[in-house]
Amino acid sequence: MSTTRKILSLIVMMPWLLTGSLAVAHELGSATEAAVEANEMEEGKSKYKDTWVRPDVDWKKYNKIMFGKGEFEWRDVGPARKYRTNTYRSSSKREFGVLPEDQAKFEAIVAEVFDEEMNKSKKFDIVTEAGPGTLYIEGALLDIVSHVPPEFVGSNELYISKIGTVTLVFEIFDAETEEVIAYVEERRTITPPGGNRIDEFSMPSNSVTQLNDIKRWARSSARKLRSELEKAQKRG
Repeated sequence: MSTTRKILSLIVMMPWLLTGSLAVAHELGSATEAAVEANEMEEGKSKYKDTWVRPDVDWKKYNKIMFGKGEFEWRDVGPARKYRTNTYRSSSKREFGVLPEDQAKFEAIVAEVFDEEMNKSKKFDIVTEAGPGTLYIEGALLDIVSHVPPEFVGSNELYISKIGTVTLVFEIFDAETEEVIAYVEERRTITPPGGNRIDEFSMPSNSVTQLNDIKRWARSSARKLRSELEKAQKRG
């Protein structure tokens, strides 16, 4: 199991997430590792790369979701720059610092999109208080790395195959018993349309297209979470 599970709590900072919390705060990862060590969880199947579940969970009894407070973790790759020089442009650097205002835009987009998509569920109601039939979900966007170089004055065309890379983590609890019942994790890449390549069909990348790429990735990630939870409920 990855060492990233030792860090942080949830993926999104939505207003409705901040109004409720469990009586006992959870440090992401500690409960999961303890449960696995006690043989209470076993490797499971899902569309996430790493999945651990309690084999005795009755998913059919859950019809509500409560999220914990969110947080994002950015990899420290050095100081962020708004513009680049000729020398900087020709370097082999592939990871770039992100200005605080651009970090805020990224986090706001993810929060907005997850809010929209999770509220589209026809199987789960989103709630702010723990109760019967409620899943409490903690997670994180960890080790966020930008592959977008700073702007280069005088050049209007930038072609990139990757916008960023991030580790996505969710830890799921029974909101009443506070027992961890599932854990999923995967490293994902944010790419322009067409995937992780540059060819004759690639379009120039700019701040507008990059925000759209982030929004498309966030929507895909939110739909995946919603779909996996709904499939688990259906299977029981």
